[in-house]
Amino acid sequence: MPPSDLPSTALLHHVEHCLALPTFPFFLDGRETEGLIWHPSREGLVREALPIIRTLPPSEALRWEAGEPRAEAQRWWDGAERVEAPAIFGGCLIRHFGHFIHESLARLWWLAPEEGLEGAAKEASATLRELEADVYFFMPKWLDQGKDLLPYMEEILALIRLPARRIRILERPLRFRQLWIPACVWGFASNAAVLDQQLGCDSRALMRHLLASADTAPAPEGEPPVEKVYVTRSGLPVSLGRLLGDVVLDPVLEARGYQVFHPERVSLAEQISLYSRANDLIFMDGSSLYLLWFTKLPAGARVRVILRRRQGRWMCEKVRELLPDAGHPRWELVDALRGESLTSTRDWESHNLADLAELSRQLVGEAPTALPEAATEALAAYTRGLVEESTPEQLARMLQALMGALATRPPKPPSRRIRAYRKARELLTSWRP
Repeated sequence: MPPSDLPSTALLHHVEHCLALPTFPFFLDGRETEGLIWHPSREGLVREALPIIRTLPPSEALRWEAGEPRAEAQRWWDGAERVEAPAIFGGCLIRHFGHFIHESLARLWWLAPEEGLEGAAKEASATLRELEADVYFFMPKWLDQGKDLLPYMEEILALIRLPARRIRILERPLRFRQLWIPACVWGFASNAAVLDQQLGCDSRALMRHLLASADTAPAPEGEPPVEKVYVTRSGLPVSLGRLLGDVVLDPVLEARGYQVFHPERVSLAEQISLYSRANDLIFMDGSSLYLLWFTKLPAGARVRVILRRRQGRWMCEKVRELLPDAGHPRWELVDALRGESLTSTRDWESHNLADLAELSRQLVGEAPTALPEAATEALAAYTRGLVEESTPEQLARMLQALMGALATRPPKPPSRRIRAYRKARELLTSWRP
């Protein structure tokens, strides 16, 4: 079948003679991003290459502030470098660890083993595998202007069988003779029911199959399970989101038999290996949670997440959506928040206030009556760093929140009946036939 006759489907779109505009800015669902695929047809824009925030958006959902893309496409059409070999569009690589895992893998479902794929997904995967083509990505501005493949990106893409030698990052307009565009089957706040209807498949099942089949090394034979692990944020820079004084939780939990684990000190493969052997995991909400998508948790494993921001509830629900169908862990949110946005309006970098004694009570059954020496020393070092790296305005907000907490009683804990109702609702929500 000649290339011009190759059909497009809901899961795999085929476009000939199109132009990539990697730095063209636009707004979609209120989010600023960049990177469009242009086709010189009556409509022009290749809608299937747009990022999915909730569902595949109509072209009219986009908003421009730098003029229409048509003029930019016409300016580059004749002079852009041409790619004659077939190419595959991979979507956007976002330079932020959590957002990268959450959003940048959504067009790579075809890399999963064919066993487990069915119907149109299996046919599309076979087509793309047979091409053995390079995969082209946009890399929109995020926290910096970088356009290189960061080490964690390379490691995660290798886990799902996409080697660095096949990855191409679009930095300038390119004109493609043939571009294959796999459907985006997951979005930042995706509506699975609508996506399933648009694509004619179980979109989350495709993502689960990809993530669960990651090429992670099995634990060494005879390696015993790890009973208790606390994934701490206490070793992160002050500039990243934390709970005020969270360092005291490390020695408190260590005294109760938890291995205090600093994920930033080891490779992703080592993190995944440890989580896959743990029977009792405690996380401080953050990007480390996304690695649960790649793990094979022991049956009956318990996962508890300490909320350091209200946004963490939403994040936890998104994480749970893509956990493997089998072996769902017992899941619990630990909430003792008393104040947010103390050092920044950005939830991912703010130091927030929680009742640390209440956290200890919820996690291990009781609050310490006095801090152990190790906790006192850690708290002193943390406080010095916080003072040195914070502005007077940030320190003032933190002090105000602390004094407000001292002047008021913590919110009354829910009654036993309400807790039982919430637990039953969580179980019903997490149960999948």
